[in-house]
Amino acid sequence: MKLRRLLRYYWLRLIRLRGDPRKLALGMALGVFVGITPTVPFHMVAVLTLAPLLRVSMVTAYLGIWIMNPLTIVPLYLLAYEVGRFLLFPEGVLVLPEVWTWRAALEVLWRGGLALQVGGVLIALPPAVASYFLTLWALRRQRQRRRGETPRVQSFSPDAP
Repeated sequence: MKLRRLLRYYWLRLIRLRGDPRKLALGMALGVFVGITPTVPFHMVAVLTLAPLLRVSMVTAYLGIWIMNPLTIVPLYLLAYEVGRFLLFPEGVLVLPEVWTWRAALEVLWRGGLALQVGGVLIALPPAVASYFLTLWALRRQRQRRRGETPRVQSFSPDAP
C-alpha cells in the first residue's frame, strides 16, 4: 500500500469520527505524546489505559501513536537521549566501562534510560500540543464544510397542497 493512500485512509477515518471535536483532538494529542515517548512496547497499553481515564477518544489516541514507526524511531530516540543527557548529565557523554560488572551495567542502564525517558517526555510535549490544535482545527473545518455542502431539508408549510 502506498504511503499517500495510507495517509488518506487515516485522514478519512479521522474526519468521519463522531463526537466532540475537543475530545477527539485531546485523544490525538494523547496518542502523539505517548507515541513519541520512548516506551515502544507499552504504547498500546498506555493509550488503552489513559484514554478512558482522561475521557478522550480512544480511536484518535490509537491513530496518534502511529507517529512512532520504523522510519521515525531512530531519530526520535537519538533526539530524546541527547536532550535528556544534556539536561541531566551536562558533564559529558555516557561512558561505557572498561570492565563490565553488574553494578557498572546497571549504572549505564540507569543513566541512559533516565536520559532517554526525560528527553522523550520533553520532546513529546510540543508535537502533542500542536497535534491537538491541528486536529481540532481540521475537525471543525471539515464539519463546517460538511454542513455547508449538504442540502437542507425543506420545511413545508401546513397549508401546502
